[in-house]
Parts: sequence; C-alpha cells; structure tokens
Amino acid sequence: MDGEEKKGGKMVIDLREMYEYEPSDLVPDIGGTVYSNLAYVQATHRDVFIDFLQMPGVKRDGKMHVQGTRVYLSHAAAQKLAGALAGTVERVYSDGAMEHYRPEKAGEREVSTQVSRVTKERTV
Repeated sequence: MDGEEKKGGKMVIDLREMYEYEPSDLVPDIGGTVYSNLAYVQATHRDVFIDFLQMPGVKRDGKMHVQGTRVYLSHAAAQKLAGALAGTVERVYSDGAMEHYRPEKAGEREVSTQVSRVTKERTV
C-alpha cells in the first residue's frame, strides 16, 4: 500500500506522494485555443483577471456580442506573466521577427481602458 498506513483501523493517505512527479513527466493539456486581439486587465485586492476578447464581435439583436476568455491569476503570477510577456516581445522585436512594435520604457505609457484604432484605406 504505497502512501497508505493503517493506524488503529483507519487509513492514512499521504497526498504529498500523490502529487510528486518528475519535471520530465509534466505534459501540458491545453483545453482550447482562441485568438485574442484585445485584453482587458483588472486587479482586485485578492487577484488579477484578464479578459481576452475576440474583437470586433458579431451583431445580434441590435447588440454587439464579443467572445472572450477570462483568466484569473494571483498577483505573483500576474507579475511573472507581465515580465515574461515584456521579455518575449522585446526579444522577438530585437531579432527582427516583428513588425510595428516599439518597446516602451517603464512609466512612458499611461495605463488606460481606452482603445484607439487606426484604419488605413487601401485599394482592393
């Protein structure tokens, strides 16, 4: 009986043993994939959540319906994500593999919920 021990007719299960694994045994199981071109970030005293939206949406019954996925994170996980995103995007930019991105210095950009969109006319 691995992880189990009989004590006075009761069984003790060691949960630590159940969740032990080798890093090489970790296999990501991605439940779904969506493309998001807008993210809305909010923070509370307990956590951070990000709504990944698929704009522009579809008009139904006179209202715009926008699909989205909400992800909740602890403050620590949100900080790690912010650092990882910044580092990854800057690396891709410096490798010349990205168009239309200019790295910003910390504090240069004002945090806002406003969205601006630039439309370019082109002949078809």
